[in-house]
Amino acid sequence: MMKYTKLNFMMSALGVIIYITDLIVDIWVSVRFFYEGQYVFGVLTVSFMLFGTIVVQCFSYSWFKADLKKAGQESPRCFLLLHCLQGGVFTSFAFSGIMYNI
Repeated sequence: MMKYTKLNFMMSALGVIIYITDLIVDIWVSVRFFYEGQYVFGVLTVSFMLFGTIVVQCFSYSWFKADLKKAGQESPRCFLLLHCLQGGVFTSFAFSGIMYNI
C-alpha cells in the first residue's frame, strides 16, 4: 500500500487552495466583464471556466474510482453525483487520507 506522507498532504491541501482561488478569480473576472458591458468576454470567461472545471471533475472521478478499486472497494453512486455537482475534488482530498491510512 502506498504511504501518504505529510508532504503529500501539504501538496494536496495546496492544490485545493489554488483550485478554490482560481475559481474565485475566474468568477470575479467574469462579473467584471458583465458589469462593464463586455458580454462576449464575460461569456467566454464563464465558458472556459466551466469547461475547465468539468475536465477537472472528470479526471478527479476517474482517479478516485481507480483508487477505490485498488483498495478493493466499490465506488458508491453518490460520489459520481458529488463530482457532477463540482464537489469531487474536495471529496477526493478528504478520502485520500482515509484510503492511505493517515
